[in-house]
Amino acid sequence: MKNSPLSVPEPIDTSTLGGPFFLITIDTEEEFDWDGPFTRDQHGTTHVPAIERFQKLCDVHSVKPVYLIDYPIANDDRASELLGRYAKQGRAEIGVQLHPWVNPPFDEQLCEFNSFASNLDPQLERAKLSQLHALIVDKLGVNPDIYRAGRYGAGEYTPQILQDLGISIDTSVRSHFDYSPGGGPDYSGHGLNPYWLAPDKLLEIPVTTVFAGLLQCCGSKMFRHIFASDAARSALARSGLLERIALTPEGIPVEKAKIGIDAALKQGVPILNFSFHSPSLEAGHLGYTETDEDLENFYHWWDEVFAHLAARNVQPISPSEIKKKFAL
Repeated sequence: MKNSPLSVPEPIDTSTLGGPFFLITIDTEEEFDWDGPFTRDQHGTTHVPAIERFQKLCDVHSVKPVYLIDYPIANDDRASELLGRYAKQGRAEIGVQLHPWVNPPFDEQLCEFNSFASNLDPQLERAKLSQLHALIVDKLGVNPDIYRAGRYGAGEYTPQILQDLGISIDTSVRSHFDYSPGGGPDYSGHGLNPYWLAPDKLLEIPVTTVFAGLLQCCGSKMFRHIFASDAARSALARSGLLERIALTPEGIPVEKAKIGIDAALKQGVPILNFSFHSPSLEAGHLGYTETDEDLENFYHWWDEVFAHLAARNVQPISPSEIKKKFAL
């Protein structure tokens, strides 16, 4: 089965929020082979100690990162102790991320289609999320209040499950990306501003991706229907006509990220939602930080981005602060 994707309602009025603000959300997950087949057990959590360096950088800038943790991380004593301590010290906040293929119960066929939780039977999606939520509460001693579906696989039943678990913020939407070729959701028509998945109960904060260039006003349409291939999109970017820029240190040069920040601010995006995967915090796990030099470039990226955000007077914000602003 394939559930319907999340709805695309109108953005809500954020003119009274103040800001602009930025949020750092980290897919805090196991290391695994992104190019290999999905497995239940071929993964590790050796990068967990490397999280400390990034946390200290955030401390310096008075930023509370959001660790969206999945089952292997929550079930790792070292990881749960470290992240739970950050949360209890008020240095970070904890959220939930569901990787169905490593999260019990294992009642589904192991395949790419089922790696998107939105394609599971609704009761199985609920059972997996409930087990993960309970594990986080038990191991970390916190009540997570923000969620991201692994591989951005949220669907029509996800909002009700989140509400039943007491979660009031979702950040599963990756605006301007289409995962339907692999069986996932199509977010190419989703905007960047927060909106209600359930009025006054469940808020969506999309992961920020912007279009820049002379044709940015029609970027979504051109990416979907005219320039759908990677080669065509690369040619567009080189020409300066149109480029899709995700706010992430993974694969996005820092100068491009600054252009993306400025484009988002020009569009009036009230909360810039940055994201990356925790295995990038140690060299050798992901293609983004294969070497020690790559890792130092990763941290240089953040130094530059934090300075640019400060220069543009973009302030950090956390999920608990967002809840207060939206009276959740």
